[in-house]
Amino acid sequence: MTNEYYWWGLEESKFKGVLYDSINVYFLHDHSYKNWEEFAEADPHMAYAHLTYVRFDALEQQFVDLRVIPQMLGVSSVPVESTVKNINRHDWLKSIVDLALFRFSSLRDIAFHFVNEVLELDLPDHKLTIKNLSKILKELNPEVLKCLKVIDKTGIPLRQNRNERAHKGFCNLYTEDDQLFKNISWSEIDGMTTSGYDLVKVYNNSRNKIYKIVVKEVELALKACVDLVDELYFYYRDKHEQLSKGSRSGVSQHFHLHQN
Repeated sequence: MTNEYYWWGLEESKFKGVLYDSINVYFLHDHSYKNWEEFAEADPHMAYAHLTYVRFDALEQQFVDLRVIPQMLGVSSVPVESTVKNINRHDWLKSIVDLALFRFSSLRDIAFHFVNEVLELDLPDHKLTIKNLSKILKELNPEVLKCLKVIDKTGIPLRQNRNERAHKGFCNLYTEDDQLFKNISWSEIDGMTTSGYDLVKVYNNSRNKIYKIVVKEVELALKACVDLVDELYFYYRDKHEQLSKGSRSGVSQHFHLHQN
């Protein structure tokens, strides 16, 4: 693995520019709206922009949060010291993979919510699945669906290739025998040594494999997310402008900089 810090985010998307310019300096606290309904009635385009921003920001934050995974894999002293009990090599790697898988799952869910919000599909939360989105998007916007399918599969190489229903949450530490690695990792904490098993070598090989997988998976998901939001660029721009007709404030003075 390398010592590179990955500045993962959605800065490359043109969608981010039009979204931020559509909001510009519109602050809710500058207005006297009593509730959301009054706000949405007076400035429906800004209500649409606000909800979209919340989803977009959450989507980008997942990539910011994923930056810590390579940092954790790069920790130089393992077992990791703790005032409670030092964290052994197995538990450290397992926790990193669990965290990565959790954030991949969150990324998927937030991407689904983002599409639901921007395209105003009005799907309830419990129906926001790739299966249901596929039914709608295969004709409405196949390119968006293509991106969602990539995001939906992010992290699969870190899951065990066993019975999917019974072992959905199991992860692969790439040690050839994760149970043996777990037992010997605990022995190291207790000051015991095991001849014939190079624990440090196994750990380093596993860490390097997980690092490569995580970086590859994040970068594939990142490209898919940039493509996803940019596929929605024109829809968002046109919908925002359409909703602004007859509104109290109209669009931002910067909004029309984004016409292509």
